[in-house]
Amino acid sequence: MFVALLVVTIATLLATEMWFRNSLDIARQYNSRSVYQARYYSKGMLLWARDILRQDYEHEAGFDSRSEAWNQPIAGIELPDAMLSGKLVDFDGKFNLNNLVIKGQVNALSVGYFKRVLLNLEMDVTLVDKIIDWLDADQVPSPQGAEDSVYLSKNPSYRSAGQPFAHISELRLIEGIDSRTYQRLKAYVTVLPVQGTQPTTMNVNTMSTLLLKSLDVAITTKDALALYNEGTANNKTLREFFKQPAIVYLGLNNEAKQLDKLISTKSNWFQARVDVRMDESLFTQYAMLYRPNSLATIKQLSDTPFIPLPN
Repeated sequence: MFVALLVVTIATLLATEMWFRNSLDIARQYNSRSVYQARYYSKGMLLWARDILRQDYEHEAGFDSRSEAWNQPIAGIELPDAMLSGKLVDFDGKFNLNNLVIKGQVNALSVGYFKRVLLNLEMDVTLVDKIIDWLDADQVPSPQGAEDSVYLSKNPSYRSAGQPFAHISELRLIEGIDSRTYQRLKAYVTVLPVQGTQPTTMNVNTMSTLLLKSLDVAITTKDALALYNEGTANNKTLREFFKQPAIVYLGLNNEAKQLDKLISTKSNWFQARVDVRMDESLFTQYAMLYRPNSLATIKQLSDTPFIPLPN
């Protein structure tokens, strides 16, 4: 009797083990198929994003604004086994921190602008020196900066990057930037590759009120709000921008030759977000797109956003 019971118990355990393994195999196969299918759909959505940017460039190559098709999200595309959504947002509505040090040289125009940003945010202006020291390759600290000697004394210790930012989250490693400072600052800055020796430009049609105000000390909050125009700014050229009633009276014509190195009416860098919902699973992918002409190219792919998405 005992032997028979033991045999039945062993047989039951073996059957349970086989069932469990089969269930795991089925689940793995299903998950692998879902991941493969989600990636396939993501590629399709990124082709959509590139085509939208191509059409926009061919239709109006001289400028970009929030009213254009690229800024209109696509939501709820139903397929037999998935639901697709997509959203494009431009990077050029923010200040590129990599503009502060270009090819190893501090860019004075970008430094001056970023200091005004920090002042308007009521933040510590010495953060500029610390960020510059994080970016430059030498170990000579700026007047209010921080080089390796500061970071090596931390626990755990680390070194400054000595190269351009790869992701905005690196800001949290810099001396003087705590969680609160980072959360406030990241809404206005981004990190992009710098092409050549000139700073990447910010699009005056997609910049925030605070960034517009920071263009010059003479620009008031009221002026900046008028330039922002409730998010509907639609300047086709910088000449048109400088003729806006809110700015023309300030007499910034002498500054225009300098400002046009920092601003434009075009966006070249975009973030694409793709959501693929399959059953109870959500697959999200982000892409960094560069569009200097009608052909938008994918520079990076990531499972996390490169910049915070607007609400």
